[in-house]
Amino acid sequence: MEIKVLKSALVKALTAVGGIAGSKTATLPILANLLLETHGNNELQVVATDLEVGISTKVPAEVIKDGSITVPSKKLQDIVRELAEGEVEISVAKNNTVGIKSGKAYFKIMGLPKEDFPKLPEFKEENSIQLEQAMLKDGLSLTLFASSSDETRYVLNGVLFYVKGNKVRLVATDGRRLAYIEKEFENKNKQSCEMIIPAKALYEISKNLAWEGTVNVIPAKNQVVFQIGDTYVVSRLIEGNFPNYEQVIPKEEKLKSNLNREEFLQSVRRASLLTSPEAPAIKLDFLKNKVLISSRSPNMGESKEEINATVDGKEMAIGFNPHYMADVLKNMDVESFDFCLTDPDKPGLVKGKDGYLYVIMPMQLN
Repeated sequence: MEIKVLKSALVKALTAVGGIAGSKTATLPILANLLLETHGNNELQVVATDLEVGISTKVPAEVIKDGSITVPSKKLQDIVRELAEGEVEISVAKNNTVGIKSGKAYFKIMGLPKEDFPKLPEFKEENSIQLEQAMLKDGLSLTLFASSSDETRYVLNGVLFYVKGNKVRLVATDGRRLAYIEKEFENKNKQSCEMIIPAKALYEISKNLAWEGTVNVIPAKNQVVFQIGDTYVVSRLIEGNFPNYEQVIPKEEKLKSNLNREEFLQSVRRASLLTSPEAPAIKLDFLKNKVLISSRSPNMGESKEEINATVDGKEMAIGFNPHYMADVLKNMDVESFDFCLTDPDKPGLVKGKDGYLYVIMPMQLN
C-alpha cells in the first residue's frame, strides 16, 4: 500500500475513530489498532472497533498502490498530530512495517495484517430513519449525561431511542434522575423502533455530529448503525426492558417557580462547595418571589444565598444533590426554566423548551 493524504484530513479521520481503538473493554491486542484500507484510487478508509462499537470513515487520498494494514492507533495519532501541515505519505513494506513521511520527517512503525482485524457487520440502508443532526445532537446533550455507569444495572447504561409516527423520543435515567425529550420530525420511511443504545456509542456519535446536515439511523437485529456523511458508527444494542419512565414523571404541581438558569446554576455550584459525604445535599427554600439556596456541613461550615424568582404555590423546603442539578442546568440552552414541586419527599421536575423534562429525586436534609 502506498498513499498520499493531507494531514488535516487524516487528523480529522483519526479523531473521528480514535476514541474506540484501545478502549478499556477491548479484549484482543489488535483492537488497539486502526485498519487503513484503500478504496478505488482516491479514498482511504479508516476503521476502529472494540467489538461493541465500530467506527468507519473515509478520507480523500491519492492511492499510488492499493492495499491495507492495521497500525497502533495511539502511536499513529501522536505521530500525525506532530507533523507539519501539508501532504503525508504512508507506505507499507512486505514485513508490515509502515513508513510515514512528511517534509523531512520520517517514521517507521510496525503494523499487523488486516486478516486478524474484526469485520464490521453489513447493513441495509433502506430501513433508515433520517433525522436532522442538530436535533439528535441537542437531544443527546440533554439526556446522555443522565444515563448510568453502574454495570449491575446494565439496562440503564444507555439511552432509550424510540421512534413512532413523526415523533422521536430520547430517555435516560440512572435511577436517581431521569431526562426525557420528545421531538417531531418528518419520518419519510414511516419506520418505527424502540432500542436502548449504549452510552459509549452515543458519546462517539455525539462527537461526530454537526449542527447542520442529516444523520441516517439504521436499526438492525441486536445492533444499530448511524451514518453521518462518510462516517459510520455501528453499535450493539443493550438487551432488556427499559424502566417504565412515564410513571416517574410527576403529574401534580403544588409549587411552580421560574428561575434564571445561569444565576441558579452559579448559586448551586457555590452551595455545593460546602457539601460533604456526610451532608451531600443542598437545601432549596421556595419563598414568595425568591429562592434561598443553602448548604451546611459539620466541621466545615455553611453557605446561604438568595435569588429572585417567580414562585406560585405553597412555600416549600427541599433537598437535592447539587451535581445532579448542575448537570441539567449546564446542558440546557435557555435563559429561564420552570421548576415544579409536589412535596418535599417527592421528585422535582425541571421543564425546558420543546417539552424537555428532567426529573430529580429529593434528598433528606440533616
